[in-house]
Amino acid sequence: MRQFSPYLLGVFAFLFIAFMVISDSNFSEIMRRGKGYASESLGSVNGKDILRKDFDIRVKEASDQQRAGNPDAEIDEEQLRQQVWDQMVEEAILSQEAEKAGITVTADQIQDIMLDNPPDYLRKDFTDSTGKFNREQYLKVVTDPESIGENIRQLIQAGKIQANQVDPDSEVAKIKRGLLKIEDFIKKNQLSESMRSLISMPASLTSPLYIKSKFLVDNSTADVNYIPFDVSRVSDKEVSVSDEEISSYYEKNKQYYKQKSTRKLKYITFPLVPSASDTNNLARKITKIQNEFESAATSEQKDNAFDLNFANYSGKTNDFAPIKLIDPVRLALIENAKPHDIVGPIKLSDGTYFFRVDSLRSGEKQLVKSSHILINFGTNKDSAKAFAEKIYKRAKSGEDFAQLASQYSADKSNSSQGGSLKYFGKGEMVKPFEDAAFAAPVGSIVGPVETQFGFHIISVKDKASDEIKYSEIRFGVVLSGGTRNMLKRDAISFKEQIAAGKQFDTLAKQLKKNSVETVFFEKSTPVLGSRFLTDFAFENEVGTVSNPIEVKRYGIVVVQVSDTRQPGTKPLVDMKEEIKERLKRIKKLDIIKAKAESVYNKIKDKDILASVSEVDPSLEVRTASKVRDNGQVMGLGSEPAFTSKALSSPLGKIVGPIRGEKGYFIIQVTDKQPADESKFAAQEDILKQSMAQQGKSNAYYQWLATQKEQATIEDNRSKYYREN
Repeated sequence: MRQFSPYLLGVFAFLFIAFMVISDSNFSEIMRRGKGYASESLGSVNGKDILRKDFDIRVKEASDQQRAGNPDAEIDEEQLRQQVWDQMVEEAILSQEAEKAGITVTADQIQDIMLDNPPDYLRKDFTDSTGKFNREQYLKVVTDPESIGENIRQLIQAGKIQANQVDPDSEVAKIKRGLLKIEDFIKKNQLSESMRSLISMPASLTSPLYIKSKFLVDNSTADVNYIPFDVSRVSDKEVSVSDEEISSYYEKNKQYYKQKSTRKLKYITFPLVPSASDTNNLARKITKIQNEFESAATSEQKDNAFDLNFANYSGKTNDFAPIKLIDPVRLALIENAKPHDIVGPIKLSDGTYFFRVDSLRSGEKQLVKSSHILINFGTNKDSAKAFAEKIYKRAKSGEDFAQLASQYSADKSNSSQGGSLKYFGKGEMVKPFEDAAFAAPVGSIVGPVETQFGFHIISVKDKASDEIKYSEIRFGVVLSGGTRNMLKRDAISFKEQIAAGKQFDTLAKQLKKNSVETVFFEKSTPVLGSRFLTDFAFENEVGTVSNPIEVKRYGIVVVQVSDTRQPGTKPLVDMKEEIKERLKRIKKLDIIKAKAESVYNKIKDKDILASVSEVDPSLEVRTASKVRDNGQVMGLGSEPAFTSKALSSPLGKIVGPIRGEKGYFIIQVTDKQPADESKFAAQEDILKQSMAQQGKSNAYYQWLATQKEQATIEDNRSKYYREN
């Protein structure tokens, strides 16, 4: 059993709740914001407020979690806020629906879970390498956090901990806050599980007949030859759709064209990219630095100049590494340089560089460069070895090794490169291969060497152990403050001219900018990824123009509300193009159907589908293997009519035409593999459990989506958070 010191228990208690506990500094900051902030509403779900304070805490916790998992990762705050918002909306809906259903989670239930059946995330740090859970130590932390503070004080008195390292009272306070958060987390989780069970229980009931049917569908296959008659064979010129046909179709189907309140925006962008002036400024800076290096008379002066610029421009030092493992582009630039030599300026894909070789040394780690030919064992290991020995002799006699590798090697990852492998050190290859390669002199060919992969013939090309340490300074063209201000002024000028009466599209064209109009969007859609712009569209009249706003990935944006739609039935003008395309497709299907029927009538009594070549040589017979009645056909995608007919048609009979998603098909089943019903009994329980679980999951998420759709959700995040 692992041993815990009292102080480590305190540390553990803090760590094990850290993923839910707001940091002290953030907690203090929230307290400083005062009562107004603490009760400020960010939005609501069916009248129940989501407090801004609670939202900020949750976002901070999620951000801290991500940073703890990967300190170097860039945190997408916008995405994080959206995830937290979705979670809080879902929690509010679950809480409200649970209350309606009379579902509660009591303090006793939470205590039972905490004390008698703690979740894995609470147990793991009290579990030893054999899997034994130390309940006594766990309960001490959970039930008596004050004792942790007392233990810390004893360690301070004993001189094992410095008094300024940790404050006992502060640690106890952290643990207590954390325990409250854990209890809240468990309550929410139990509430969610109870609601899931309630909602999904009916969906978990599966009939024996349905289970048997699913087994037969999953395990019955057919091999099918088919002739596709794709609608793409009919050009748009061959069909026409009148306005009267579109109007008639619309009237017959308008009950399907419901819409919520929607808006459109027009926008232009002023991308935040460096200007020509920024590029020229960088070029002058690089030239100045280059002149400093070139004018330095001694190595010491060059080093001093490099070090100064290294500090000013956040240079990077690459510690000793094998030369042969350096990035090939960089290696080509510095491999012939001596210590203290400066190379540059060099333009690479991500900027302009100066490099300095800091030091060279002969390293302890030797690398080997080799090529190999792999002969698989196949069905007869002795035969494989004999063949490998023949290839080895041919290579030793002087035949081109790369050609032999290309022709015979089973390692297809490098056979086309003559079997060439990258430089490798010890521990990177399987042991027999490594031993042979490191033992053989450069220029030699050894083998056959047996590994678990087969027999290898190895050509040793090079050995190296030299290492290099070098520094680099990178310069990239960056957006200057002057350029940013100029773009802002241009955007403000555009906005003011539109507000004064100029046409949006006309002015954009004069400025040689693209005026873009969005599709209609609902209030739940962050247009251009920005909730602020969505709210602007719904809070303002058509024609209203926004102040310039910075939007991630777009730059500075100016928008104008260009159109609006009220809830109800979509107007014909919005549906016209969609209906037109649908009617064109129907007419194309009718044309292609006639073609398919004509061909079918000529070949339906033939023995094989390939005889269609006698009727129309342009038609292609394709094959679909192992088709199941699941609606999916390799190479065609979703074709439920095709798969249904394939599994129900008699063997060898030419069947059709079948109307599918992309056209018509004539098919012939060439082989059938019915399900082995004798195996059903052994799989029935597993299949039943799987189907029940899938049904429960689908039912819950469909229910939740419906609740969100019907809920009155007020979202005011854009008033407090900008997306840029």
